[in-house]
Amino acid sequence: MMNMQNGQARHSQLNRADFHALVNGKQTDLYYLSNHNGIEIAVTNFGARVVEIWAPDKNGTFVDIVLGHDNVESYIHFKGERFLGATIGRYGNRVDAGKFTMDGKQYQLPINDKPNSLHGGTKGFDMVVWDARQIDSQTIEFTYLSEDGEEGYPGNLKVNMTYRLTDDNEFIITH
Repeated sequence: MMNMQNGQARHSQLNRADFHALVNGKQTDLYYLSNHNGIEIAVTNFGARVVEIWAPDKNGTFVDIVLGHDNVESYIHFKGERFLGATIGRYGNRVDAGKFTMDGKQYQLPINDKPNSLHGGTKGFDMVVWDARQIDSQTIEFTYLSEDGEEGYPGNLKVNMTYRLTDDNEFIITH
């Protein structure tokens, strides 16, 4: 069964209003990418995360092939797995004891996976609202500025990331 939103047929049954919240003064939202083959990807700017990917199974029936929640509050106030569909950072994986040295200076990161710092810390890129610009029905651009000192990391880091769904059914993520 297809859902209609803004005059377009959608596989997704998500309600866009369920992805509206204010997080640290920034608005969250839900966006869709779709191609000419009927593939559809739902993403939110909270954590620049993939919420759904609708693709045909071997019989041509469209199914959602991504684990995700049907509202943004479940991502914000997660129970269990925090990183479903999310962009992580500044660092992917664990930083031993949350410490590293750069240019002779030692930095201490928050410990969120005892005894280590995991995937950017307690407020990694998965827990922030990214700026989003829908370029066209197949492309969205996310940007985020991680300021000097955020989660203990030195220097400003501006991240530009583009999600693009091609008519060849490729999902291309460019950082």
